[in-house]
Amino acid sequence: MNQADDHSVSIGHKKMKRFLFIATAAFGLSACVSINVPELPEADIPEDWLGPIAEDAEVWPTLDWWQNFQDEELNSIVKSVKQNNLDLQNNRRNLEAAQIALREAGFNLLPIPAVRIGTDALYTENLGGSESDNSPNSAVDLVGSFTYTDIISKPTSFEGAIADFQSRRAQVANTALNTLGTAASAYFQILLIRDQILAARQNLENAEAIGRITQARVDAGVVVPINALQQQIAIEQQRTNIQSLQQNELSARSSLALILGRTVQDFDVEGDSLVDILVPALRPGIPSDLIRRRPDLVQAEADLQRTAVQLELSRLNFFPSISLTGSANASSASLSELLSSPDTVITLGANLSQLLLDNGARQRDLQQNRLALENSLNLYRRAVLGAFNEVEVLLSNIQLLDELGIVAQRLLVQAEESFRLAEVRYAEGVADFQTVLTAQNTLFAQRIAVLNNKIQQLNSMIGFYQALGGGWDADDEATMSIASE
Repeated sequence: MNQADDHSVSIGHKKMKRFLFIATAAFGLSACVSINVPELPEADIPEDWLGPIAEDAEVWPTLDWWQNFQDEELNSIVKSVKQNNLDLQNNRRNLEAAQIALREAGFNLLPIPAVRIGTDALYTENLGGSESDNSPNSAVDLVGSFTYTDIISKPTSFEGAIADFQSRRAQVANTALNTLGTAASAYFQILLIRDQILAARQNLENAEAIGRITQARVDAGVVVPINALQQQIAIEQQRTNIQSLQQNELSARSSLALILGRTVQDFDVEGDSLVDILVPALRPGIPSDLIRRRPDLVQAEADLQRTAVQLELSRLNFFPSISLTGSANASSASLSELLSSPDTVITLGANLSQLLLDNGARQRDLQQNRLALENSLNLYRRAVLGAFNEVEVLLSNIQLLDELGIVAQRLLVQAEESFRLAEVRYAEGVADFQTVLTAQNTLFAQRIAVLNNKIQQLNSMIGFYQALGGGWDADDEATMSIASE
């Protein structure tokens, strides 16, 4: 190797060292980027719950929370929803798309090389008439180049991609939780309506019995005909009520069929009463754990992080833009020489550019992102405060409904006995028509009150499971099964 070759190699080594130094410095600067995400004030997170708590109940929901109602048909319906619900199917595809986007963001952290390989055979002819008039020459060129721009901002952009993935992941879980809760509530609604139809038929039988007694007394001249007319109105009201309830039952079945991805024409449920549905007990754990267990809160926090990333990116716009380039060229007079000892030239370089004048555009962008971050923090705080308040209200409401349920059952027994006595005394001519009419209406209303209390208890428990996150945990990937089998 001659001095010129030594000199070329020395220059190449120096350029390589300079390239590596600039690249290392750039990556070092990017690694030092720290995104400042505002934190919740300590006062936003209560130390403990104020509402009444069932001490012997399980802490936090499990992913199969619907099984606590101990209804096999409900379990089967939820399984079918997870398999066939159209929204959940879209959810799974959205999550896959989010995972692909996150991987793409990871690849964007790396420099993307652009390699060009070319071959060119050169043939020269000597026209001087010597013995070597024609001397073919061959050459192969290999050129590679890559450019890596925005080195400092890429890691920050990747943080934004992570936050975006967390947001979409939480959104998928929240949609799944709401869908399963809606399915359970729709199933209970069908059972409630069937209980109401049964109660309406009982009311109709009672009204018809009183109507027969009244008509007999009218025929005997004991009471005026207006009493029979009033009772006939009550009878017709119960018949109309049954027809309306039957239509409501069809509508409720249609809603549940849609959740299951089916038509109502070939769908029905076997259950016919809420009586045997168990109202489970549940209690929350440490309040601070709720933030990672509720998908909507995790999504709100991820949105806050994304906004913080946008603020950081606008801040980085004030820094110079760094670009790194490199290329290599290999050639030789013949292919064999190219493979054995090619003449290689390596060119490396870096470019540093800075925008000096932009009429304040970057400063305005920075201010706008600061305001957006403050708004995002308030939205996150509102979601957290609303979540804690919701749990407190549900804790109190669950206890109240339980107490009211006990009272409602006791009043139903009394109303049934009151109506029985009024019917007997009216048939014997001791009580007047107004007394029996009052007892009848009281019985009808109390039957509905008992049913309404039961559905309210069940729906409150569904809401409570949802308010506590439905067994989801942002730190546990396994809990994504909330939306799949």
